[in-house]
Amino acid sequence: MTIKDKIISWYLSNIYIPKFEIIDKPGYICEHVGGQKEIFLREIAFPENIFVELEKIIAKKQKGKNILYSIGKKFGYRYAISSKFTTIDKMSKKVFLQDSYFLVRYIESVSYGKNLNHKVDYNKRIFNLTAKDYIICRKNGLGYILTSGGIAGIWAYMTCNPAVEGIQTKCRGHGDKRCEVICAPTQILKKRKLRFFEETNLKKLDIDQNYKNINEIREPEFAKHSLKDLIDSKFFKYSQGILNYKNERYFLGDASLFYILEKEIKKLKGGEKILFDISFDYGRNLAEKEEKTQDQKIAGKFVTDYMSALGWGDILVLNKPGKYSVISNHFPWTRWVRDTNFMMFRGIVSGLLSGFLNRKITLKKFQTDLSKGCFSVSLDE
Repeated sequence: MTIKDKIISWYLSNIYIPKFEIIDKPGYICEHVGGQKEIFLREIAFPENIFVELEKIIAKKQKGKNILYSIGKKFGYRYAISSKFTTIDKMSKKVFLQDSYFLVRYIESVSYGKNLNHKVDYNKRIFNLTAKDYIICRKNGLGYILTSGGIAGIWAYMTCNPAVEGIQTKCRGHGDKRCEVICAPTQILKKRKLRFFEETNLKKLDIDQNYKNINEIREPEFAKHSLKDLIDSKFFKYSQGILNYKNERYFLGDASLFYILEKEIKKLKGGEKILFDISFDYGRNLAEKEEKTQDQKIAGKFVTDYMSALGWGDILVLNKPGKYSVISNHFPWTRWVRDTNFMMFRGIVSGLLSGFLNRKITLKKFQTDLSKGCFSVSLDE
């Protein structure tokens, strides 16, 4: 059978078939690091619209844009470290440029954008990227987290220079034909009279020594369907590198984005509540697109299938007399557990249940547990 979609063909031959990306395990989405089968990163399929709305609101706050950019750059740098990306000091020019090409193709295959093109000025350490419909910024014209910030973090790591920053010079969200980003050492950006944000505190972003054991893939108890299952069944649509459900777009990202986002957003007054409310509205609106039902079993099954397939762990919904509880075993873990209150996760699940059951359900309480060797999160009204 001929696969006409070139992006799907590239993804299957270069990522899924060699098992670089694991999407066939309920509760888990994982990416093998540098092709090494024994090392992997936990990933989550994040809803684009949560980030679209978050950037809109946070960017209006004092220092909001700086915080959003900082989140993105730290995430990009962390992802590059964790994935053992090539660094310019350890590889030949030829290998470095080849790996840069592979990275861009990978980004294209996991729903970040279409028709990505890039240029590298090896001697000046400049990276230019253009794309059609790049994630998030295409809808809000901002893109601080994953466009300018995220790409800058990766390039800063690859060029061994924390003082590399990124700036988006064109954006579909502003009516341009393509999105365009330039990443370069700050002195070059200044010479070009480009205004940019700075984030050079990139220490302690590596993987903790307990990461592998805690996040190890285990047999789920409640979840029955993986992301691959839901793509095969047409629940999710995957076409031209884009993952969709009910006209909502998703992108695969290292789960550290969830933790870094929550850790940094706390620095902004009211930031956590904003994140919860946006996530809640997203979950509720999504549930309201489903067939109308107040059946508790149907609502619980949807939350289990949907959230587990997106990589949030092995999910179970319980209805304790008059109140709901949600358990996620094998929740993606990083050492920043103590810095998060699980606002996005609690918000999405609270919104889903509220939308299905036609009453406001707010999972205000949470507990965490590591006693069984894996990480579990329990939510309660």
